[in-house]
Amino acid sequence: MQIPYKTVYMRKDMRIRFVCALILLSFLPITAQADISDRIAFSGFGRIVGGYLDEGSAKFEGYDNSVSFSQQSLFALQSDITITEELSLSAQLLAHSAFDRKSGLEWLYVNYEPNQNWRFKLGKLRTPFFRYSDVIDVGFAYPWLTPPLQKFSSLLFSNYEGATGTYRFNLDATNVEVEAFYGTFDGELTRTEQSIKMDVDEIKGIIFSLTSGNLSARVSTTMSSDFDADVVQFTELANLLDFAGFQQNAESLRFDGDITVYQGNINYDTLDYFVSAEWMKVTSDLLVIPALDGYYLSAGYNFSPFQIHISYSTSNSKYGNVENLVPKGLDPQLTQLSFAYDQVIDSLPDYELDTVTIGLRWDLRYNISAKAEVTFLEGEPGKSSFFTGITDPNFDRKAKLYQIGMEWVF
Repeated sequence: MQIPYKTVYMRKDMRIRFVCALILLSFLPITAQADISDRIAFSGFGRIVGGYLDEGSAKFEGYDNSVSFSQQSLFALQSDITITEELSLSAQLLAHSAFDRKSGLEWLYVNYEPNQNWRFKLGKLRTPFFRYSDVIDVGFAYPWLTPPLQKFSSLLFSNYEGATGTYRFNLDATNVEVEAFYGTFDGELTRTEQSIKMDVDEIKGIIFSLTSGNLSARVSTTMSSDFDADVVQFTELANLLDFAGFQQNAESLRFDGDITVYQGNINYDTLDYFVSAEWMKVTSDLLVIPALDGYYLSAGYNFSPFQIHISYSTSNSKYGNVENLVPKGLDPQLTQLSFAYDQVIDSLPDYELDTVTIGLRWDLRYNISAKAEVTFLEGEPGKSSFFTGITDPNFDRKAKLYQIGMEWVF
């Protein structure tokens, strides 16, 4: 699908204006200050994660039956520039070892807090699908090496360009936050080890969060629409179906529809133990993107400097039904076209998977931790279940993923 020239021009124009605004905001006030160094703070984080899958006929999250440290290791450096008491600029550079993630500018936004109740951000931001979306790369912030719902991250865009506004207030002893966001996405997603160029003209959502003592909870809704994706396999076949007069089947291969992500989580965390649960559901008008739902339950026990934890996670997926209207047997070319359509539909990946993760965390210092965990994977026989590169048709979709890692912040 071709993007209209006017739309492309407007996007480029908006980005140019946005970059100019950031430059002006960051430099104009600073030039009026004598001591710049007092206004700039640097921080960062990193992780080295190694993994091994005890299965030789498939891969999971890039891991196979050889030890690999290149799937989840990363290093990031963040700079926060205080412009005025209310205004600041943050930028984060991230270097990632995985082939399906690009290294570079991860965050770049202006933060404006006119008072203790309101906060606004403008720029390149994290898409807040899940509880840990903002810190998903900061492994030191959570118990696991691989969070239970992280496997959905590759199916959803992790960043967007836009704005967010947050209102914070108290109800007795409960802290409440309401956040709304709006923006666009222009980048690549990785799907079954294939990078897909995708534009999303509208991303919007709202988040409600509350914290009361040791208890916290969050619910959110994120809606995305006006997709434009460059999937050559789908586009070429859709054009052939269109030309042959089968518009319904052609449209089923196009990214023309809406996706909505619902999320909810609840956590109870003390110095001695924690219990948490998170649920997510994805509804989709697009045949090529399935409806998804999943959740996890987790519990951990702290005996400083160690923590042990166990998590159960499950996920399911379902595609919309579109009847293949292209007849077989009447014409050789139509028969070939019909089989090609069936082949594409049959190749769409499924995401049924149950996992149990048992892990140990050792806090070596206040900012460094070592982790080890094993994840028991059980997918649905005959389906992809997040496994890729399956070479044995008799593979039962059961495997164990062993991981060790070191996490730090500075």
